[in-house]
Amino acid sequence: MKTLLSLFFFVFFVTFLSAQTELSSFNSTGGGYATSSINDYQSLGINPANLGWKRNDHTMNLGLFEFGFSLYSEALTRSQIANDLYGNPVTLDMQGKKDAAAAFTDARMFGTASLMWVGFSYQDEEIGGIAFSVRDRFTWHSLLNDNGASYLFLGYNDPYFDSTAFENGGQVGYRSRAAGVGQVSDIYKGSDYHMLMYREFNLGYGRKVIKNDDFGWYLGINLKYLMGQAMVRYYQKENGELIGNSSLSPGFAIDYSSNGIYDGQVNKLTGNGLKTVGTGFGFDIGTTLEIKQNLKIGLAVNDIGSIKWTKNVYEGRDGGVWRTDTPGLDNYNIFEEGQLIKTDNGPPPFDTTLVGIADLKLKLPMHFRGGISYTFNETIEAGVDTYIPLGDKVPGTFEAPVFSFGTRINPAKWVQLSISVVAGGKFGTNVPFGITFYPLKNEKNTWEIGIASRDMITVFRQSNPTVSYAFGFLRFSFGSKEESTRYLEKDE
Repeated sequence: MKTLLSLFFFVFFVTFLSAQTELSSFNSTGGGYATSSINDYQSLGINPANLGWKRNDHTMNLGLFEFGFSLYSEALTRSQIANDLYGNPVTLDMQGKKDAAAAFTDARMFGTASLMWVGFSYQDEEIGGIAFSVRDRFTWHSLLNDNGASYLFLGYNDPYFDSTAFENGGQVGYRSRAAGVGQVSDIYKGSDYHMLMYREFNLGYGRKVIKNDDFGWYLGINLKYLMGQAMVRYYQKENGELIGNSSLSPGFAIDYSSNGIYDGQVNKLTGNGLKTVGTGFGFDIGTTLEIKQNLKIGLAVNDIGSIKWTKNVYEGRDGGVWRTDTPGLDNYNIFEEGQLIKTDNGPPPFDTTLVGIADLKLKLPMHFRGGISYTFNETIEAGVDTYIPLGDKVPGTFEAPVFSFGTRINPAKWVQLSISVVAGGKFGTNVPFGITFYPLKNEKNTWEIGIASRDMITVFRQSNPTVSYAFGFLRFSFGSKEESTRYLEKDE
């Protein structure tokens, strides 16, 4: 059967090619701050209170196919990601495999991505703003200890497996009882990885509570229906207890008929494609304060809710690591080749004791966002932001708080530039950069095209790269221009 480790690599590769990830739009990626400034349908999942005010004189905004992804790796250099991983993979000799195993030991890899299929908003300063979006989201994290990394690249050539044999035309490696068979909880201690993939249907509303020349207060909420397509988690609590679960769509082609897998109470879902294996609901709440028309303070709590996984749900149990039937990877393309790794042991839930259960309800990766932005004039705006994970350790959770500050500059009517510094999250310090063009911008219609990267300095450095892009080319604003009464209203 496939190990959870190999499953992660396979899942990320498939999802990467299917354009399923990233958590921010091209407008906010470069600037690095969003909680107090991002507007219209793009504020869903960030701060729905921002629907209460308009970013321009248009009442409606429409976006199609806004996409972004990000991959951070402590194990691979920028050249290895660009050339050996997604270019022409090298073939590693035995020394190369050992070097790769050493590089992946205690090395973090973190990937996020999102594809927004459609987003729409209507905003009126009297009745408030309403928005709707459909988005696919994906988050993946892995941290392997020395054994996990070594078994990945060396397979049965690892010294742990002290004998080999031929079975059914292939070679397998064994760990003899005389040598001592280690338990998963000991062998993979320190390894930590999780993955979450789902489609969300999001409906939000925000409006002003108080608004005058000196002060504005906005509140917002958005509700979302979630269709879960994949979930995997593996980690150990401080007391040594293993936590291992999975629920995977048939599109991931996992063979649940192997020896050592017990169906138990599982509700099997077969077939092809990314079918729904769990459903759930969530909501976000937010508020924004506006002071003297230029200073905005945004606060939000997002991803409150849960997904109930009901199909192909399995729970991993502790077991002995004693057999493997793979020689290990011979290149760095772990996302493509990982699906070939098979073993009768390995990190839960894909070890010798995989037990089917009826369902499993897990909370969403709840988090707090806070931000401040200041508009100096029509040309320059600057802001700071923070992202703090809350609640339980669940798939999709960031490993640590993230902090950022940045600026947006409008040097001309047809272009906007953004640059920022982002740190935390256990993925280093990055310098995002973005550029947005306005091929059409007048009183009736606006058309935006943008591209951004979450780390501009990756171009100039090899170690700990963050390879990422966010882009959109079908983002429109329209609706007749209205004479603004924005600062003429009395206190409510």
